[in-house]
Amino acid sequence: MKRNEQLIENTWKIEDIYPNLDVFYKELEEAKTQSKELLKYKDHLTNASSLYAYLKGYEELNEKLYTLDCYTSLLSDQDGSNAFYQDLKGKANIVITEIHSQQAFFEVELLKLSDVETYFEKEPGLERYRRFIQDIYRLKPYTLSMEKEELLAGCQDIFSSSARAFYILNDVDTRFEDVKDAKGNVLPLTSGSYVDYLESADETLRKSAFENMYAAYGKVQNTMASLLNSQCKMLKYESDLRGYPTSLEASTNKNGVPSSVYMNLIKQVHKDIAPLHKYMKVRKKALKKDKLNMYDLYVPLVKEFDKKITFETAKKEALASVALLGQEYVEAYEKGLNSRWIDVYENEGKRSGAYSCGVPCHPFVLLNHTDTLRSEFTLAHEMGHAMHSYMSFKHQPFINSDYKIFVAEVASTCNEALLMHYLLERTTDKKERAYLINYLLEQYRGTMYRQAMLAEFEMLINEEVAKNNTLSAELLNKINHDLNAFYYGEDVIVDAPIDLEWAKIPHLYMNFYLYQYATSFCASMAISQKLLKGNPEDIENYLNFLKGGCSKSPIDLLKMAGVDMTSPQPIHDAICQFDKLVDEFDELINCKQMKFY
Repeated sequence: MKRNEQLIENTWKIEDIYPNLDVFYKELEEAKTQSKELLKYKDHLTNASSLYAYLKGYEELNEKLYTLDCYTSLLSDQDGSNAFYQDLKGKANIVITEIHSQQAFFEVELLKLSDVETYFEKEPGLERYRRFIQDIYRLKPYTLSMEKEELLAGCQDIFSSSARAFYILNDVDTRFEDVKDAKGNVLPLTSGSYVDYLESADETLRKSAFENMYAAYGKVQNTMASLLNSQCKMLKYESDLRGYPTSLEASTNKNGVPSSVYMNLIKQVHKDIAPLHKYMKVRKKALKKDKLNMYDLYVPLVKEFDKKITFETAKKEALASVALLGQEYVEAYEKGLNSRWIDVYENEGKRSGAYSCGVPCHPFVLLNHTDTLRSEFTLAHEMGHAMHSYMSFKHQPFINSDYKIFVAEVASTCNEALLMHYLLERTTDKKERAYLINYLLEQYRGTMYRQAMLAEFEMLINEEVAKNNTLSAELLNKINHDLNAFYYGEDVIVDAPIDLEWAKIPHLYMNFYLYQYATSFCASMAISQKLLKGNPEDIENYLNFLKGGCSKSPIDLLKMAGVDMTSPQPIHDAICQFDKLVDEFDELINCKQMKFY
């Protein structure tokens, strides 16, 4: 389907940001003017009143830049083959990068102030910026001279070139050969249909999709390796320049998270790998295979409930599942579902996958919905992000509204947990319960174990770059192969095509993002259990977490919601829950009344 063939009600209403391009261009020019006006404070941030005046203008300017960036990104992502949208994004990026370079003086000059604490007493308006200022001072040991900060700020567009090239190569230029099912039918293969095929009962179709998908990446693996190598080198360059011991430390510290949390995840998952191996044995038994292939890991194990779920049904159930969170939350959620916050279906050139983009006017959600249970949970997941952004923008000033990445996946996976509870509570059919438990097991496998594995992969490849080794396709394939062998155990054949999985992972260009899926999943499992007990205090604490933006550190925000991610306990507890679900599912597949593959 081409973009102009989409029904308008299934597309996001991007004109809610800017009603037309004239307004966009006007805002872009105003941003340039505002930035030049703020330059008068350079070398003059010497008292409380000048600091306050600058920060008011700085906050307004950054909200404008943020919105401009979101607008052009949304346009670009809805159709990456549209040259005008790509050019528009490029023009905006140039202006945004230039302005960030112009304003790079601020942090350097702020850190020169030895008595900034006294400024809060002299100018009460500065209280709005206390957290923002404290966060800058936290990074003082890693802040460079003004000249170097300006140079780095001016290089951000260059530093993001590997990621932009990856997205174009992955979403626009990579083409997949058609697949065949057991009856010889020829079907088109796209990024959106790939997982649907892997969930098919037809093993011939699963294998064909698996092999054809990675055959396409095999043709571009050297280019992909070069892009990923450049990305990791860029991280190393900046982390070295700032004095961090590793790229990992630089990325986690930027978000106010100790790197020990990252290492703790991998250590605990390694320690508790046995339940995943046990699940593979159960899956092997259900599929009646001597060994599992990598293309057997996604297929639902209960035949009768491999059913279609329309987008309308998904909306209804997702909304009902969050009713316990109260009127303010539910009303905003319902408005988002029905007021074109969401771009629903796949079209040619559209960015693959799904995401939520928080914008001051309201959030926007990109989906590629395919009428599956997986897509229903994707809707719940992305609306969790959207509501986090909505609550944060509504209850925090813009300067504190952009919550850190570490907590970004908590609200999304918590909504998935609430949806699963809703569906399990309303089924009386044992087969459907088995199907849902199977899906939940896959959430644990895919979001906790698999993301931990990918996080370990990212850590290892950055360690190779730190040793001045080049990330060749051969090296990347070997690292990924060995990790799959360890994580999945002796009952799974690590088919050669899976070695290339790294080539299709966009998050590897997002600077140690992946581990947060796993940590957030564990945190959200703990939080959802509290919410489902219906204690008003726990619900209020969670809503305050959503409203918190970045007004506290990510670790402290989660503690406010009742979870301490500096401890291994949430990870261990989540794995224990997974282990119990594996046992329950094992009992179900041994029940003669049930029909499994």
